[in-house]
Amino acid sequence: MASSVATVFPVFCFFLSLSSVSYAYDWVPNPVAGGNSGTGWEELPEIPGAQLIRNWTVPDTDSVFPVYQSSGLDPLQVTRAVVASAAKDRDPWNYWNNVQNIKMDLASTDTSYDPNTTSIITPCFLAEVEIEAGAGSSDQLYWSKTGWFGGHYAEGPDPDDKISSFDVLDSIVDYYFNQTTFPNLQTVVFIGHSAAGQFFQRYAAMRKHTKNDELISWVVANPASYLWLVEDRPVEVADCDDIDEYKYGLSGDMPGYSTGDFNDKGRDGVVSRYRGRNVHYALGTADLDSGTDKCQAQTQGSSHLERGQNYVAMLEAMPDGMPATHTLDLIEGVSHQNAEMFNSTQLRQRIFKDIPGNTSQVTRRAFSSSEDDNSALTSALSCGLAGLTIALIALQGLL
Repeated sequence: MASSVATVFPVFCFFLSLSSVSYAYDWVPNPVAGGNSGTGWEELPEIPGAQLIRNWTVPDTDSVFPVYQSSGLDPLQVTRAVVASAAKDRDPWNYWNNVQNIKMDLASTDTSYDPNTTSIITPCFLAEVEIEAGAGSSDQLYWSKTGWFGGHYAEGPDPDDKISSFDVLDSIVDYYFNQTTFPNLQTVVFIGHSAAGQFFQRYAAMRKHTKNDELISWVVANPASYLWLVEDRPVEVADCDDIDEYKYGLSGDMPGYSTGDFNDKGRDGVVSRYRGRNVHYALGTADLDSGTDKCQAQTQGSSHLERGQNYVAMLEAMPDGMPATHTLDLIEGVSHQNAEMFNSTQLRQRIFKDIPGNTSQVTRRAFSSSEDDNSALTSALSCGLAGLTIALIALQGLL
């Protein structure tokens, strides 16, 4: 009977919570842009609530790049910046809009959260095909289609400028931690799913600067591969070379952004710095696809879920164990879906409410049918009076 009772209550709770959320805030549909990621996007569409800044600068250079940023906020009220990157398709408008919808939905259901305290920014990492198709202009930075999420240098307008996508992220961090502009800022949160999860996990490891480290956190959701900290891998793949070269490991072939820093600190120094940063891994329990045919990624596991689990196991097996500032959230029933991951109870908390230093290392997960009757009743009670009524009716029918 335990499994039957445990199965009933989450279903009722799901529909009750879904009903209340759907009436609380009308989500803004994602904008439509001409073109595609293969031949190039033809435009950067306007988004309600966002300003499109086309000439964001990288300090000490003449280079510019576009970003979407929350509009209409008072900088004096902003206490949190959320940096949300697009993934492999390079569609930043969809990611900014998804995070904005989740923010406003949270505000409509949680009176303790003020949406005016959170600024969302999404950098637009364009490829040359976007410059040619019309989304970008000739003076804007662009990368190869996948080079940006490895932290590599921009390919143009002038490759001799040697500007890494990590330099772009550094400029965003420095902008928000400028106390003259944002005197009350408490934290910057990087959130990335899939390729953006790869991007931010590697940035967390390779970021050279340590100023404000304790105020920065990274949410790494369902990446196809990780920057591994040790030389060994959990899976043996025949005829696979360079499994510990960057971007899969730390034996060599560092991006230009990191070459001097890595030569100075060495592997142990980079690993130690990374383990001291605030990194939150998030895995969809239904994300069972591989997502890549790269053999180097296959040595880490067969799927997004397995690679994440193996990565956490690697951290736990290191001499000092799982770092106190790293966490794992398992998002029950979600596959490779960025909005569903970020909109989970766990990641809403990580993204919009947690302050670094106040989070728990304990794995958070959604309620599952393997819990006992008491847990099922607790879950039903969390739905409120309606949940309790349905719980009692269902329980009576099962006895």
